[in-house]
Amino acid sequence: MSKNINKTIVQPLPVFMVGSYDENGVVDVMNAAWAGQCGPENVAITFALSRQTLKNIQNNKEFTVAYATKDTLDVADFFGLVSASKDEDKVKRTGVTVKKSENINAPIVEEFPITLECELMDIHEIVPDRCLVVGKVINTVVSDDLVDDDGNVDTTAIEFISYDGNTKTYRVLGDVVGKAFNAEVLKKF
Repeated sequence: MSKNINKTIVQPLPVFMVGSYDENGVVDVMNAAWAGQCGPENVAITFALSRQTLKNIQNNKEFTVAYATKDTLDVADFFGLVSASKDEDKVKRTGVTVKKSENINAPIVEEFPITLECELMDIHEIVPDRCLVVGKVINTVVSDDLVDDDGNVDTTAIEFISYDGNTKTYRVLGDVVGKAFNAEVLKKF
């Protein structure tokens, strides 16, 4: 039996930390859970039109996207609660280590283990008061301890978090339960 509910449930939603500089070079990092990959080398993020981060991206045409983890949950949540338009010291207040990207004009927060360096491709107003920002990933910065000698990233060592909009909680993504695009599945059906 099924039951109709008045909720939109999409799971899992990655918790992305979007980094940018404002017109004065002040670092801004925003928590964005309505986001994902939209092509082999592209990310898409939904923003409210009033967000300072959106204004920064429109001005600079570049931004970073980092993955929040269980270890960075409090910082990530803080970045979602405090607006840079109301508190330009919000990043400093967390005590995180910030460096400028080597490839684009955007900040990297070193506490986040994986950061995508992105160039703005397009912005589309999609619903009232919201737009979709599409970025092209031009480089990925990964913590040294997560990369092996062959350049492979050990994502099993990272406790990525996802946002659960149904319960307004964060959840850890974890166990591998199967191989994707496994040709052996074709034999089963």
